[in-house]
Order: sequence, then structure tokens, then C-alpha cells
Amino acid sequence: MNVLGHEIDQSILDRAAGWFPPDRSFTYSELSGALIRLGAPQAVSDRVADRLLQKWRKAGTHAYSGGKWKRRSTSL
Repeated sequence: MNVLGHEIDQSILDRAAGWFPPDRSFTYSELSGALIRLGAPQAVSDRVADRLLQKWRKAGTHAYSGGKWKRRSTSL
């Protein structure tokens, strides 16, 4: 993913997707902080978090409720 001229390695994005356990909700700020710890440049971590959340919401894998994000259950 290229964000404002910074190339974010796919491995960082993949690890960010699994950073929070499925049963734990998280905030935008927590995701941004996790991205920094995983190696994303701090200057673009907020934008990367925003793009990931948009992607996950559009794919139906995450939902926003009560000020927090949570991975949706994949079981029926």
C-alpha cells in the first residue's frame, strides 16, 4: 500500500489485521499505534489505519459500534 509516498509492506498490513483478538474491540487510535509498533512510519500511520478500516468495513469483516471497531464473526 502506498500512502503519501511511503510504501507500507503487505506484511505490516497482514500483521495489523491480526493484532487484536477477534473478541476484542479496538479504537482507531489503538490501530494507528499498532501500525507504528509494527513498522509503519508514524507520519502516515493514521492514514494507513483509515484506509485499512475502510477496506475492512467495505469487505464486511469489521463493524463500528459504540466508538469502537470489532471483527465480525465468520460463523453462521
